[in-house]
Amino acid sequence: MKLSLVIALVALVLMAQAQSGVQDASDLVVVKFSCGQYEERSHMIRSVQQPDPPMNEPITINKSTVNEPQEVLNRRDIQERRADMKTAEINAALSSQKGSRIYFYRLEVKNASTKGVKSFAWTYQSAESSDPSDRQFFCVVKAKPNESKAFELFTPLAPSRVVDAAKAGNKSENNDKGKVIINKIEYMDGSVWKRPAWNPATFSAAATEKVASGKCIGL
Repeated sequence: MKLSLVIALVALVLMAQAQSGVQDASDLVVVKFSCGQYEERSHMIRSVQQPDPPMNEPITINKSTVNEPQEVLNRRDIQERRADMKTAEINAALSSQKGSRIYFYRLEVKNASTKGVKSFAWTYQSAESSDPSDRQFFCVVKAKPNESKAFELFTPLAPSRVVDAAKAGNKSENNDKGKVIINKIEYMDGSVWKRPAWNPATFSAAATEKVASGKCIGL
């Protein structure tokens, strides 16, 4: 009788540990990430991971004059329109924050869950250990199972509140060890996953409700 009770208790403990392991793991996998400072004067984007641009030259789009199939021309036209839209977004960020530095965050995630993802919160951890000053973000997405989504955010929020992010462009500071940590996932079915021990930033309901699909806000 005692042996049966011990076996049952061990089985319950193992089951609880297995369930805890599943709950602790995020179903949203970070595929790519980069961040850096956007330089207003030269209209260049400087990456924290690759801080040294080759020259202070403006970014230009080379348009081919060679006769190409209509499908190729259409694809090129779509790409150019997206580039124009992104330029407009950057200019809007610059005009709304005159005299401020603008930073970019690029993130690609993959939904490894069997459920659709509606939104998620994440942190950019600029050092090896977490810090209360780490930047936190909220993104709205419609990601089906096994689907990848990319985000791009331009903001006056530097990668770190404590360390001057402008120094990230110096060679002496080329030791960035930042990483993305998923804190919260809201699924299409209404269920929610949260990272254990996560101290959530305060996102007002009014702010999160205004975020369009495919967009992010930072805090």
